[in-house]
Amino acid sequence: MLVSGLDLLGLSGAVLDEVGPGMTTGGGFSLDGTEADLRENEPDTGQIRADLTAATGIAALTDFADTVPYYLLFTLPRGSHGRTEGINMATITVDVAVPDALRPVVDVAALPAALGDAGPAWLVLSEDGRLARWTPTTGEVQDVARYREERLASEYGGGVRLRLHVSRCGRWAVVVQDRGRYGTVVDLTTGSPALKLDGGDYCCETVPFALALAEHGGRPVVVHRTDWNRLDVTDLASGEVLTARDSPDRDEEDAEHDLDYFHGALSLSPDGTRVYDGGWVWQPWGMPAVWSLTAWLHDNPYESEDGPSYAVYPEVSEWNWPVVWIDDGRIAVYDRDDAGSGTVHVLDPTSIELRSPGVRWINAVATFPWPVGDFGFFTDGEHLLIADEAGLQGVDITSGQQVFAIDGFRPARQDRHTGTLIQVGSANARLWTPPKWTARAG
Repeated sequence: MLVSGLDLLGLSGAVLDEVGPGMTTGGGFSLDGTEADLRENEPDTGQIRADLTAATGIAALTDFADTVPYYLLFTLPRGSHGRTEGINMATITVDVAVPDALRPVVDVAALPAALGDAGPAWLVLSEDGRLARWTPTTGEVQDVARYREERLASEYGGGVRLRLHVSRCGRWAVVVQDRGRYGTVVDLTTGSPALKLDGGDYCCETVPFALALAEHGGRPVVVHRTDWNRLDVTDLASGEVLTARDSPDRDEEDAEHDLDYFHGALSLSPDGTRVYDGGWVWQPWGMPAVWSLTAWLHDNPYESEDGPSYAVYPEVSEWNWPVVWIDDGRIAVYDRDDAGSGTVHVLDPTSIELRSPGVRWINAVATFPWPVGDFGFFTDGEHLLIADEAGLQGVDITSGQQVFAIDGFRPARQDRHTGTLIQVGSANARLWTPPKWTARAG
């Protein structure tokens, strides 16, 4: 295990006190000094190890300070030019080997920590269909289930990617075919399939499989596509469909509750009370939507079609681009136009305006340009974290200005329990945990 990429600042004790230009760390060495200065004023390695353990939450940082010169671990953020005022962010990444038994890795999803765990654990889906619990701090691998899907993903084929989801309680895993038709719920306590999902084949290749894991009355439920324009909620323990309702008659032009909408990727607000849907409408145009999960399950089974809380944001043209809930009142959504320009839209799902009869419009609280590229959105609960080819950038959600960066770190998934981000390669994985995090629902 190797701790690296210490782009910044905010470590406790002898590692780093809050630092500005020309100031010294708690260990007595200057960030503006030469390598020789750093060597001469080397702080206590035992204290470094203890401080890094506290900052990362990883108890098994063994021997790194003895094998990696600490003066090689500290680098300033991209674009800082040696200036660090106003920034107090611990950006420590930890590198671990991916066990041979798990390679090649298809996807990972975070598991809740169990009593006595040595650190965060991840459920790993391997190419051979293995579902295994992996604890990076110890390297322990425990097989829990097998996944096998014999149904064709789509009659159109191509572009299908398996995606792994895990319930907050850690009992249920779901493997779905993004840009495909099917999914399977697995009970991780028995290793057996518990529920087969079918999202229909009409234009399923245009979107990820619409799915989110939530809780209702303290019980885990799954929100899932059951047709191109219909979502349902199923109780995972009992198999009961909690949103049973009549489907509209498509032959009637004015059919009540008819939804001309292709459901896309779903995500829950941090408090678990709202659903974001990154779907689209004809002629192909992105149309993000948000509605109340609480109202859907308590009051109105048609809430996801046309309920009082259902609102849309028609100001984006494409779908399947990154989106993340920063907090319960802000959603960052990316869009790009035909001219090749990109924009981040920050939406407030609690601020709704009636623009025309029957159309409730989500208001944007900020927009800022962002270059077109291949990247993902995450958050530390305060900043928008953008993973691009260069690494991870922490961005102010109002101004769009970069406030910190971790070069070379491009995570693909985030742990809702701890906020830890993980990048998995062919042989190694890299992890980073934000200094502050509030666990999220789901």
